[in-house]
Amino acid sequence: MRAPAKYKKLLFQDQCSHRKEMGYYFAKSISYVFHPLLAPVAGLWFVFHTHTYLNFIIPPQLQRALYIVVFIVTFVFPVLSSIALLILGQINSLEMKTVEERRLPYLLTAIYYSLGYYMLTSKVQLPQPISIVLLGANISVVLALLVNIQWKMSVHTVGIGGIAGMLLGFSNLLQVNILTDLIVVLLIAGLIGYARLRLNTHTPAQIYVGFTAGFLCEFLLFLFLG
Repeated sequence: MRAPAKYKKLLFQDQCSHRKEMGYYFAKSISYVFHPLLAPVAGLWFVFHTHTYLNFIIPPQLQRALYIVVFIVTFVFPVLSSIALLILGQINSLEMKTVEERRLPYLLTAIYYSLGYYMLTSKVQLPQPISIVLLGANISVVLALLVNIQWKMSVHTVGIGGIAGMLLGFSNLLQVNILTDLIVVLLIAGLIGYARLRLNTHTPAQIYVGFTAGFLCEFLLFLFLG
């Protein structure tokens, strides 16, 4: 009679282990799909899909050009730099789990964002809402760099918080209804927070502070510069 009980216990442990493994890979997938470096491109997408005057004054060709430039500057360059730092032994993994590992990649990312913002705003006459979105992303990265000197704030929630702040600021400035978009973004924010906790990469405080910082960077810029 003991053998079946033992087998049931082993089966139960195996099922629990499988669930934990599935939860881990789900959290990992969420972290990759909603990577913070994609936040500026996502912000542009929301701007061009809210049916405002921006859709009419910026032709599709220029919209595509903006997507490409922003994607290269805010995603491709930082990722390639991180890979190079990994190859050179400056970081132990692309996840950069420690404060020390994050300093140099964050500094390079802040430089890329600053140069990209300067290049776009000095060479192209961008509408004010788009300039604010890009400036907010730039300030968020610099803030993450400064905070990360001593403390590991969640940049994943900085990114999604920035999108939420951008949506509210954009809605307030142009008087457009973004309720559905905002609900979706907040649900994604919840998923990201769960993922970062599940992976044990951040504490709840680091997640909440990151979201608040990203939100305020975008929302306050729209409030005072819009």
